[in-house]
Amino acid sequence: MLGCLTEDKSKAIMSEYSDLPRELLVEILVRLPIEDVVKSTAVCKSLCTTDSLFSALFSERVVENYSLCFDNEDVDEYKQLHLPNNVESVSVCFRVAGSINGLVCLVDDMRSYVDNFFLWNPIIKKVVRVPEPGVTSSSHGPFNAFTGFGFDFKTNDYKLLRFVELDRKEPKVEVEIYSLNANCWTSITHIAPKYGLCLTTPRTYGNSFVNGAIHMLAFDRKSGRGRNLILAFDVSEEEVSREIPLPECLSNGYMKLMSTELLKYGQSIAAMTWDWDGMDGNKKVKQIHLWVMKEYGVAMSWTKVFTEVAQLVPRVLFFRQHKERVFVTLDGGLIASLDYKKKHVEVFGDKSVESLRGYPVVDGFVESLVLLDKANA
Repeated sequence: MLGCLTEDKSKAIMSEYSDLPRELLVEILVRLPIEDVVKSTAVCKSLCTTDSLFSALFSERVVENYSLCFDNEDVDEYKQLHLPNNVESVSVCFRVAGSINGLVCLVDDMRSYVDNFFLWNPIIKKVVRVPEPGVTSSSHGPFNAFTGFGFDFKTNDYKLLRFVELDRKEPKVEVEIYSLNANCWTSITHIAPKYGLCLTTPRTYGNSFVNGAIHMLAFDRKSGRGRNLILAFDVSEEEVSREIPLPECLSNGYMKLMSTELLKYGQSIAAMTWDWDGMDGNKKVKQIHLWVMKEYGVAMSWTKVFTEVAQLVPRVLFFRQHKERVFVTLDGGLIASLDYKKKHVEVFGDKSVESLRGYPVVDGFVESLVLLDKANA
């Protein structure tokens, strides 16, 4: 039955809201559409006052831009992509965990304990919201997590992998996997490796799915040397199938691991790493290095192909079809194509990544009909 609140009841409800801690009230309001927040200021005068925390949280919202471009000389734009209206990040922005066969995996885990995962086919404008995983902050408390996206060639299934390290005195890892075919999460904690995972915040790692495996940076907790390595999780077998050494200069020291990211390099992998200059609190990135594993799984095939002043080229994003060309970010936030053998850079587009306050991501994409038989989120 529908009804109207009396003036007294309305005042009583608003009084209860005004008694909430300011930080909690802001956390509630920041999840509302802007239009609803504007309406609420007309009801509660206290919301009209300037609040730096409130303003800061709302300013964290970024405009996410997605587009498809051809991998040609001019990187011509093919089309702009638009997220469905009912798909919105409640963190800062979505992290793209990968693009496989025209399916894009969006993970809402950049800065908070949010358990939102979406599988999106922008060509047919279909999106599937993944069910809530078994391990959440509500069920297990604070945690750090790695989420990878892969494809099971044996069963023609798309899967999400979560390695969750619980925030406890003795580190404990929970592992679970989501199957699109089954539309559910399954705990596979029994396969958790003896190593710790490198879990960075904000989480800016991207697609690491190569040769049927999702790749993760890890370290040996029990080794006095702190050995660093790469773990390969076989998506079909649902187990860690291989331990891959890093370049010798990156194999020891956790801080080196924290300054490293993995990239796809054809049917192999690459490692991007930064050198830091200065002491804690005043550290600045000095140089960026790019290593490629020319023969997958063979430690001796690691080759350094690129070193640059980090102020000029802060980040390598993606290897192009011509493997000696990579997409990079430049100082100021622009995305460019770099031929690291010829030392030639070509800037394209006119949008500054920094102005979007998000983070740039580039991945391969092919058009497909995946999700055509699924209902929209």
